[in-house]
Amino acid sequence: MPPDLFVLIPLGGMATGALFMFGIYKLLTRWMELRHRREPGALPPDEVRDLQLEVAELRTLPERVAELEERLDFAERLLAQHRTDELPGER
Repeated sequence: MPPDLFVLIPLGGMATGALFMFGIYKLLTRWMELRHRREPGALPPDEVRDLQLEVAELRTLPERVAELEERLDFAERLLAQHRTDELPGER
């Protein structure tokens, strides 16, 4: 091998190292972009929509509980009326 070709070996190594470092640079920049997008306070849009639906559903709960209380009171009154109509000693 002529001595001039030995100069190409370090140049090839430097070119390979530069390509490798460029790949690492691209990987790190993508990772930092993803990390920046997902800040602790930021949620993806689909999760925000799901949470909004859950909050809307939770806001209807007091009305539903009040309706259930009314139904329970009505059922208790019917049962109490039925018990007073048919006492065990009156048959």
